[in-house]
Amino acid sequence: MTDPCASCDKIGHLACRGCVKAPTYLADTAPPTYYCSQECQKLHWPQHKDRCKVLQNRKMLHRAAKVIQDLYYIVLRKSFMHWVEKVDRIDEETMFIHVASPGTNGRSFRVPGAPPGSVSSDPIEELAALTSYGCTNSVATMGPSIQLMLKDVIPFVFESQLVPLNRKLWAVLVHTDGAFDYNSDNVDQHEVFLLLAYHPQLPMQEQERYALDLTHTQYGHQDETLMPWGMYVETRVRESKGQHPIGWAREYAKKYMTEQFGQDGLDIQIIAEHFQEATTAAIREFSGWLKLWKEPDDTVYQRKVDQFMQHVTMRLDGFIAAKTNDDFYKLWKTNTEKRLMENAGKKIRKEKHKLWGPDLRGPAFVAAMKLVKDRQVKERKEWGTPEEEKARVENRLLNSFNGMTINA
Repeated sequence: MTDPCASCDKIGHLACRGCVKAPTYLADTAPPTYYCSQECQKLHWPQHKDRCKVLQNRKMLHRAAKVIQDLYYIVLRKSFMHWVEKVDRIDEETMFIHVASPGTNGRSFRVPGAPPGSVSSDPIEELAALTSYGCTNSVATMGPSIQLMLKDVIPFVFESQLVPLNRKLWAVLVHTDGAFDYNSDNVDQHEVFLLLAYHPQLPMQEQERYALDLTHTQYGHQDETLMPWGMYVETRVRESKGQHPIGWAREYAKKYMTEQFGQDGLDIQIIAEHFQEATTAAIREFSGWLKLWKEPDDTVYQRKVDQFMQHVTMRLDGFIAAKTNDDFYKLWKTNTEKRLMENAGKKIRKEKHKLWGPDLRGPAFVAAMKLVKDRQVKERKEWGTPEEEKARVENRLLNSFNGMTINA
């Protein structure tokens, strides 16, 4: 198959390197622009440059989204505050995450960094467990970092609060005392980033908008960090609760945790803020983001990304080491901590096991499964059959995005 030169009638055999292999956006499949010679490419540049810049920006954003997602997983593993007793995968769409605390009070959760392998040996289950009920903190923790990393690509970044739809997996958190979340604000609330790739030469309705969802794995979605906003709203959102400037989730989480758990809840958020500040500081030390996103050599690009990840990991490890003897953090990554975590809360866990059974499949499990399955059936009715889901997605691809109002 041959393509004509964009500047003349000859056969084009040179693709524009700037925008070739650009990702799709809704119905825009981003076909390459071909030329028969460099002379024709130079002649056509005034007509092509606006389109080329849009596609180049799209390529950089997709690169950045993957790096941001991997960065968040590093931060999350370093700051995870639960000891996971068991990840119980019931079926394809249901998973119970049993967490155990070192004691019986809220302060016991101030032991960050679960030992490696304590969550799950299955990578999909591990990510679902790590990200469950963590969407607010993901936005609160990563907001400033994302602004730094995307400052030359995405001029407008917002925090978006919504009610999720079309969950492929229900990861149900079961607490130390046996209580579990299946019908609460934790289940029915989700936060993501709304990215606006603004280009002055385009009308507002043609501006590209994206959802950046760092905790999508908690709902069983895989490798779907970045999605066109129109597609995301159509396939993942039951209700939008509005958009907010960066920093809103941080204050919201602090208020919520204080109301729910008093000083202990506030202290947990202070620890989360410390991690956010440490992460942002590490990113500030790594300059040249635009140059990185534009790097044409994939091998060189990956080497630089690996160096960045090592840099952040080293800085976070240093941050953790500096807090080892800090009374505020209490028993941080020591053998004593591990022993306490393994033996702590025995009394309350014993009471839990009377209800849930020694294998955690007892009477309380049966009752919990019924409630969860009822919720799953209700949501499937709202969403429709797999065939209706496919038709909805295809319809979204065939139609242009109509725009939205940003309440920042």
